[in-house]
Amino acid sequence: MVASYGSYAQDTLTVEEAIAIAVDKNYDLKIARNNVRVAEVEASLLNRGYLPRITAGGNVNYANEDQDVAFSDGTATSIDGAETEMYNASVTAEYTLFDGMERKFTNERQSKNLHLNEWQERQQIENAIISLYETYYNIAFQQQVAQNLLVNIENSRDRLLRSQKRLKYGQGTTLDKLNAQVDLNNDSISYATAVRDLNNLKRNLNLLLGRNVRETFLVDTTVAFLPLLSEDEIVSSVQGNNIQLVLARQNILLSDLDIKINRARMMPKLTGSGSYQWNESQNPPTSFFLSSETQGFNLGLNVSWNIFDGGATRTRVEAAKITKNNREIELFRTQEQVKTEVYNAYEIYTNAWYTLEAEANNVRTNNLNFTRTQRQYSLGQVTTVEFRQAQINQLNALNNYARAKYDLKIAEVDLLQLGGKLLE
Repeated sequence: MVASYGSYAQDTLTVEEAIAIAVDKNYDLKIARNNVRVAEVEASLLNRGYLPRITAGGNVNYANEDQDVAFSDGTATSIDGAETEMYNASVTAEYTLFDGMERKFTNERQSKNLHLNEWQERQQIENAIISLYETYYNIAFQQQVAQNLLVNIENSRDRLLRSQKRLKYGQGTTLDKLNAQVDLNNDSISYATAVRDLNNLKRNLNLLLGRNVRETFLVDTTVAFLPLLSEDEIVSSVQGNNIQLVLARQNILLSDLDIKINRARMMPKLTGSGSYQWNESQNPPTSFFLSSETQGFNLGLNVSWNIFDGGATRTRVEAAKITKNNREIELFRTQEQVKTEVYNAYEIYTNAWYTLEAEANNVRTNNLNFTRTQRQYSLGQVTTVEFRQAQINQLNALNNYARAKYDLKIAEVDLLQLGGKLLE
């Protein structure tokens, strides 16, 4: 006896619900969001270099010494345990007034890098959604296969009962009964295999969703298609919205800023500083001053110019130029690659529409053929071989239609991703 995989209560998970769960809990998307947060921190005001650097310091020194001192007037003195105490404290502020615009270009680079990480997060979301669609509709297909096999098992069981009745009343043969029993067993094995594959796919989807991999659920096997997508509309949308092209252009902008940053390091730098200092000392009688205290402000300007650093900066500039050129080549290659992918994907998409319509016709034809064959079999007008072939043809037609339905949906979402429209 074969038990149905749906014999216990399970919630139905829609594809929209699955996407919402994945966007919130998918592990790769969590990492991508953290990368964006890192880029936000790096682009924040505290990391821009436009704030002054303020330091505070203090020092205490104590000395206890035996001193023998000779003065210039010829006198001398000797003190055991002469104590000296010195105290100082200071607060210093430094600010870079001019650095060849290195800070400006560095800030622009951090801002562009933030945008790059945001686009990479979007790419991760798109990839996660594509993976989710493929896994979800593979589950839907496998779920329908299992359902179709259950119907097939019922037809095989009905055939076995008919063959047993015929044999009982002398109208059939033992061979017919044995063949019916073998076919029923084979159908049961196929169903068990389909349920195994279905459960494996469900665990894969749970992993994508970032939840307990043993979570049980059913999926919605109905599919809603968008109106026929226009090839021209997808092609025109690619240039401005395709995520691969956006990332390639963003990398070129980063390379351009790398060149500017390294060139800025060849320029002179001007730094201003201001400090408040306090000093106090308590000296032994051998010193010129028994005590002293000073306090006040100090201001200063410092100019530095790295005139020649052994060619290291020039080397970095040239390397950044070559990197930019490589990224421009990568952009051109990506443009051609994406264009090819769009044309290929659109042909797959239009072919999937045709296949779906053809498989729908096959389902209608095979359903009609099986109904007639079943009626004729009950009247003894067709052989068990003919009945079995009509049964297999019906099962294959149902499965092929289900596969065509989900293949079309995957082709649709692939086209939307290439056109940068998936998240819309």
